[in-house]
Amino acid sequence: MRWTALLALTLAAVACDDAGEPPLVAEDIMLIHEMSDQIVIGLEHYVSSQGIRRAHVLADTAFFLEGQSGVELRVLTVSFFDNTGALTSILTSRTGTYDWDTGDMTATDSVVVVNPAEGRRIETSVMHYDSLKGRIWSDQPTTMVEADGTVVKGTAFDSDAGITEVNMTSATVQKPDAEQPSLREP
Repeated sequence: MRWTALLALTLAAVACDDAGEPPLVAEDIMLIHEMSDQIVIGLEHYVSSQGIRRAHVLADTAFFLEGQSGVELRVLTVSFFDNTGALTSILTSRTGTYDWDTGDMTATDSVVVVNPAEGRRIETSVMHYDSLKGRIWSDQPTTMVEADGTVVKGTAFDSDAGITEVNMTSATVQKPDAEQPSLREP
């Protein structure tokens, strides 16, 4: 037991030694994105217009580049709100860029937008958001799944941010299978 206590005190003294340089945690983080001037871990940002919340941006990591208004985001969730401040849709993606000057955004890599009230979901690889028009769109293959299980696939889409009015390019529709009739004996 004495040796254990002596070993613990020795290790504590070595850890407190002022002779060495302190470890720079930021060096490991900066290796993630070498061009970044600032890195924010755990970004939370609210977007408002005329005092009404329009979007709530959450990102695991944000990379800021000096002299640019765009910020690169990783593992993001964006909640969109209508003119009354009510939630209309929620976007998730692995990566994206957000422009601080315009409020516009591009989400990339596993993009999913959900309208929780209507049960509608849109999936694509790239999605753009125009903050002035409250519009989202993609020129990439897109899949929309309705609450009843109907699947609509297209080569592109254009919609309001709440995904209530969706226009799909070259759309094909697949309705869910009808329930099989019961095989009850009389």
